Amino acid sequence: MRRKVAVHLFVVSLWAAPMVAQSLIKPPVAYDPAKETTIAGTITQVVSVAAPDGTVGVHLNVRIATGEIVRVHLGPAMFIGMNNFYFIAEDHVAIRGAFVMHDGVVGFWARQISKGAETLTLRDPDGTPRWPRATAEDPDGCGVPHEIIRY
Repeated sequence: MRRKVAVHLFVVSLWAAPMVAQSLIKPPVAYDPAKETTIAGTITQVVSVAAPDGTVGVHLNVRIATGEIVRVHLGPAMFIGMNNFYFIAEDHVAIRGAFVMHDGVVGFWARQISKGAETLTLRDPDGTPRWPRATAEDPDGCGVPHEIIRY
C-alpha cells in the first residue's frame, strides 16, 4: 500500500514540476524593452483577427530553427498596408520584439519585422505602437482626419 502511494506521489510530482517551473518564469503582461530578443524563421500561417471596432489585426505563426511555432502579434492590417508591407506563408522573416502574456496566452509582440532587405517598424523602442490612434480629429484612427462616417 505504501509503495502504491509513493508511486502515485512520484507520478504527480513529475507532472506538476514543469507547471510550477513555468509559472515561476511567466512573461510580462506589457511590452518590456529589456526583454527584447530577435527570432527568425518561416511564416507557416498568416492570421487576421477582426476587433469589435472593425480594425483587423495581423498575426503570424512562425516556425523558428528549433522547429517550434511562435505566435507573433504584428499590428493593424491598415498600418501594415499603409507601409507597403504584406506577408504570406513561406516568407522568411526576422523579428525583433518581446514575449508578452495577454489574456492568458503568450505571444511574441513584434517591434520590427524584416523581410528580405525591407524592415517595418511597428513599435517605438519603448514598445508604444506606431500606428495611428483614434483622436478627436481622426475618430477612427485610420490616419486621415475626417467627419465620423455614419452608415
